[in-house]
Amino acid sequence: MAFEVRDDRPDRPVVSIRVDGENPFAEVAPEWQGFDPAAILGPPTPDPAAAHGPLVPDDVGRRVAVYRCSCGEPGCGVIAPYIVQSPDRRWISWVDFRDYTGVFNDPLTDLSPGEGRPWDLPDLHFDRTQYLTEVRRATADRSWETPRRATARLLKERLASVPYLRWVSPAWNAEGVELSIEQPGRRQQVLHLVSAEPTPARAAADMARQLLDCPPEEWSRRFS
Repeated sequence: MAFEVRDDRPDRPVVSIRVDGENPFAEVAPEWQGFDPAAILGPPTPDPAAAHGPLVPDDVGRRVAVYRCSCGEPGCGVIAPYIVQSPDRRWISWVDFRDYTGVFNDPLTDLSPGEGRPWDLPDLHFDRTQYLTEVRRATADRSWETPRRATARLLKERLASVPYLRWVSPAWNAEGVELSIEQPGRRQQVLHLVSAEPTPARAAADMARQLLDCPPEEWSRRFS
């Protein structure tokens, strides 16, 4: 696996899948792209030997979207193999590659994917030990995480107690960070926070203080 920056957006890299050094999807889906590292690999873990995230199958296996439409929207289309490990736990395989429309927003979905459309792709089989070692390596590699991404991640951790917090991300075309509050039955509330602090940790602490020191009913007025 490798990390790629597209459209000159360093805050929004994607994970590029490589098998024997080559993109296995290049012929059937040119220009399609991988998912954000945080989505496909999962968050960093205190135990670097732990393997986790969507790419690591349980004993049953699961359908995982590993690539998405070139527009960046998984709802437009995905390459979603069934990822499963062998009964003797020696192999991990990607089999039965399928395309789905309007099913996936992330690598995993709570919806029932159904049959989908088959991709003309061969099954891929990986030595389990080598596979998990590569997933651990990629998960521990934070070289893709810009200071703005680190600020957003640390801010989300500090705001874990905020009800209905959906996501925290670098602002798309501005300085600072945006976050989304999505309460059931109400309109999405997108807030914009900035800080003059020079490091991600200090900026995240400052932004969290700004938000939590303000009554929630005033968030839209102050941080819109």
